[in-house]
Amino acid sequence: MKNISAKYVVSALFVGLCMFAGCGDDTSSTIPLAPNTGAVSSSSADQPQSEPGDTQSSSSENISNPVSSSSVADSGVPASSSDANSSTVTSSSDGAIPPGTEFYTFETTPGALGIVPDADGFYDAGDIYKAVPKTSKIAFVLRHSKRSKNNTGKNSPLTPIGIQMAQTLGTKLAGDEAFYYASTDFVRTRATAENIATGRGETDMEVVTWDEGIYGSYFLTVPSDTLDALVSKRGGNPRYIAQYAYGVPYTNEIVAATIPAYFHDFFQRGNQFVNEVVVANMPNWKRVSVLISHDMLVAPLIILVSKRTIDLKIYEETNHWVNYLSGIAVIVDEAGVVTALPVRGDEVGWMRPKDEVNEGV
Repeated sequence: MKNISAKYVVSALFVGLCMFAGCGDDTSSTIPLAPNTGAVSSSSADQPQSEPGDTQSSSSENISNPVSSSSVADSGVPASSSDANSSTVTSSSDGAIPPGTEFYTFETTPGALGIVPDADGFYDAGDIYKAVPKTSKIAFVLRHSKRSKNNTGKNSPLTPIGIQMAQTLGTKLAGDEAFYYASTDFVRTRATAENIATGRGETDMEVVTWDEGIYGSYFLTVPSDTLDALVSKRGGNPRYIAQYAYGVPYTNEIVAATIPAYFHDFFQRGNQFVNEVVVANMPNWKRVSVLISHDMLVAPLIILVSKRTIDLKIYEETNHWVNYLSGIAVIVDEAGVVTALPVRGDEVGWMRPKDEVNEGV
């Protein structure tokens, strides 16, 4: 597979000999405050969860009220830019943005950072970390590292290659400051954060469990197992998540008759994530945060912040999907201007699921 570099194979064999490989959720339009220290929160979604691509499904859980957009300015949280480079927004009579309107409440270009994307449109996570001034905050929202192709449940670990990939990303993010780490309540997401920290040389760190904020089915209006039941035999979740995010017609007539009600408005929900899940919680975190989640969340975010220019069109012949350790970087400068960019932690930001090699872990 193009994106899993050959250099990982030899080192991964060593890792595999040295350690055991061991290293959800209800949907809601409300987002809670992120925990910042101490006790790790638990999720009520504690049963094994299905992932046709890397998706989560679980029982319902109650989710507390979020920090709202309106409260951000009052609480001293960095505000998003009001003049972001977005499409013109036409407001309805009550001041709300009409569903389906393309809009951005944040910048989508690096401005004066002096970094350029690769040929696929991704920025290297290490380049962003080095380029962003110390007076700015960064939150990386990433897909976990490589897990076994056929072992996708809640307790599936990283493979030896996945461990090495995460540690290699950590070396790109090396510095003299401690990071904040959070993940969903999955073995592989927690292990990804731990191994990024190991690569950075961090030893005294914790990974906070934050299912309520960065759960995989954030863009869904229904539990992800409801989506699974509809699409598992009709191409799988990634196909329809991608079609939703790109705003293209659904390729299956049966699915097309039902699935639109399963998703939130793409632009409204995506902007909400950047502002209410990430930016509103940044004061609770360190200057740099690493949030590890799943492809169901990360793929739509990449498509959003790239303005649908990055190819994650798994439903097309290219068969591109979000690679392990790819995601977005949310940057807030000292003036409060918010920028969101697509990032990759590995050498390539996309993968071809049909070509993925199964390590059998």
